Formats: sequence, C-alpha cells, structure tokens
Amino acid sequence: MKIRKKFLWPSILLFLLLTTAVYYLNKLNKSEIKNRFEEITISEGETIRNLIENSGIHLAEEGDKKLEEYLDSLYENENIAYIGLIKDNKLIYLLSRFEGYFPVLPGQQDYRITDTPMGKIFEITGEFGSPQGPHYRLHIGFDYEFLTTFENAASRNFSFIMIMLLIIMIFIIGTVIFFDKKFYRSQMELLKEKEEKERFRELSTLTSEIAHEIKNPLNSIYLSFNVLENHCSDDSEALFYRDAIKTEIQRITGIIQSYTELSREIKPTFHDILLTDFVHSFRVLPEEEARNRRITLTIENKNTGEFQTDPNILKQILLNLLKNSMEADATSIGIEFEIQGKVLVIYVRDNGKGIEDKIADSIFKPYVSTKTRGMGLGLNITQRLVQALNGQIALISRNPGNTVFCLILPLKISDQSGKGGNLPHE
Repeated sequence: MKIRKKFLWPSILLFLLLTTAVYYLNKLNKSEIKNRFEEITISEGETIRNLIENSGIHLAEEGDKKLEEYLDSLYENENIAYIGLIKDNKLIYLLSRFEGYFPVLPGQQDYRITDTPMGKIFEITGEFGSPQGPHYRLHIGFDYEFLTTFENAASRNFSFIMIMLLIIMIFIIGTVIFFDKKFYRSQMELLKEKEEKERFRELSTLTSEIAHEIKNPLNSIYLSFNVLENHCSDDSEALFYRDAIKTEIQRITGIIQSYTELSREIKPTFHDILLTDFVHSFRVLPEEEARNRRITLTIENKNTGEFQTDPNILKQILLNLLKNSMEADATSIGIEFEIQGKVLVIYVRDNGKGIEDKIADSIFKPYVSTKTRGMGLGLNITQRLVQALNGQIALISRNPGNTVFCLILPLKISDQSGKGGNLPHE
C-alpha cells in the first residue's frame, strides 16, 4: 500500500505536467503557424492587389461592362467567396456565395482576415481610377477556411496525444497497482505464516509443559480406572458413568496428543517401498475399527510400482483422514491408490455429512473444525505431514454423501511436489 501511494501522486503530477506542456506547446505551435500563414497571405495579397489595381485602370478605361466581364471570369475561381465593386461610393457590382453577403466597412484595411457566416475570409481591397474619371474600389474575399481546418486538425492531434498519454499513464499505474497488490498479498501471507510459526513455537513450549505435567497423572488415572472397571456392577447408571469417564479420559488424551503433534518437528525417513506391500500392511490397521463402527471400508490398489516415502507418516496421514470420515457419520469409506506418471495419487472418499461451504476453503487451517467438540487441528497436522513427504493434499469434493480428499506424492523424492502432477479440482 505504501508503494502505491508513493508512486501514485508523482505519477498524477507527472501526467498533469506533461498535459500542461503538451497543451502550451500545441497552442504555441498553432499560433506560430497561424501568424506565418497570415504573413505569407498578406505578402501574396500585396502582389494580387497591385495586379488588380493595374488591370482595373486599363479595364475601367474600356467601360464598366468590360470590367464586370473581367470580374465574372475571376469569380469562376471557387476559392473566391465574394467580389464587390464600388464606383464613387456606390455598389455597382456584387457576386457572393452566401446570399449576397458582402461585409464591407468604411475605412477598413487593405488586407484583413475576418470571421464571417461563410467562415474565415481573407479580403483584399484595391482602388483604381484616373484623376479626371470615376473612382473605383474593388473588394475580393478569398476563402480562408483551410486555417480553421488546420486548427481543427491540430486540436484533434492534441486530443489524440492526450488520450495516448492517459492510456499509457493508466497502464503504468494499473501495472504498478497490480504488482503492488501481489507484493502486498505475498507480504501478508509471509507475515501470517510468520505469526502462525510463532504461535506454534509458543504452543510447543506450552504443550511440552502440559504434556509433562498432565500425561503421567492422566495415564495413572486411566490405569486405575481400568482396574476399578472390573469391580463395577451391572447397574445401568454405573455403566453409563463408567463409559462417560472412560470417553472423557480418552478425549483429554487425544487433545494432548494433538497439541504435541502440532509442535513436534516432522523429520521423515524415506524408504523404497512397493505399493502393494504398503497397501497390504496398512489395510489391517483400520479394518477392526471400521467393523466395530459398522462401516464398509474398501481399499483398492491399481498398481504394483515402487515409490519413496516414510511409511509410518503416510499411514498416520491416511488414518487421520479415515478418522475424519468416521466422525462425519460415514457408513462407507473408500481409499484408492493409483500411480499416474511420476506421482502416486491417493483418493479418500466417504458418504458422510460433507463439509460446509463457509469453512471449505480454510479446512486445513488450525482451529477450523466441522465437529462441535473438535480442536480443529487434525487436518492441519495432516497437511503438515503431507508437506513433509513433499506432497500435496486438497479437498476436491465437499458434498454430503460424496466427500473426497486427494493426495499427490512424488514417486521419487527428487521429484518435488507439484512438478510431477496437479491436484484435481472440485
């Protein structure tokens, strides 16, 4: 955000300075060219006036009719807007292309450029006649609209330049803001990651003390309870409280174990393992619990290849996911192993109650849980275990009756996670 503000105002100031500079340069250029055009026009007008006066003297000697015929031939030039001939202060001849318009004023200059309803007009005035004869004054107005056309073109050029400058400036500012946002997001993610690591570090110290202080007494309580359990009567109320106490002791043990795993540094030991051997050794672990819970458990293996992993960590990952499925009231759970290219893909499916949309995007964050009594650490720990194996994990379906987690693990540790395959999308 600071980078954006630091860059934004100088960019706006630079744009305003460029705009002002281009505007005044354009204005100065237009004025200079206009003045130059007028100088050239007046210079040429001097020559034309001399020709008119010299020609007019000879034509006037032959009579007004001859003079008018000459003016008729001049009017054939489409650049002439009007021609007016005044004899002894009386208008005797007029041709105009705008409904008889003839803008003649007493005492006007020999040359003038003026705005009229016909547009810009450059007028030349010439006088001729003999001392003894009549006195003539001829006004010829030339179309000077090309100067307006030039000014309009200059204005269009200025507008085009300004639009281009604006587009370039918007592009530059937009690019800076885009990369600034990316930088800001990455900084926030790094800060968040740092805060989480600091939080885990604090938890590590706390849980070590808690585990040390509580675990041994809790184990003693549990062992003592197991001895007392044999002396409980068959009374339904006694059995109820017996089961309740046993459940709560197990829950406390699970909470302590979760925090201990959260703070523990994960150091995998990789081995070359046949997929069929791993699946066979893993299958026996969850079968009994699934049978006790009356859950149909299906484990499928489509390949016989070899891969590198820490089997204990991978088993823990799968058991964590199975536990989640069982606690989501699933009656059917399936695990599929499949080698695709350079990666091992594992799907864990269940027909449980699914995961709510509002927490689906943050399901792997700590303290996010779908269970009312859970700590929300299970999937976070699972993700950390997967990452320790250079793998990826994602929730690809969260619908009730079809919840699917996908794991991708490299077959070789040199094949870093994400280079050997992409996680499917929901």
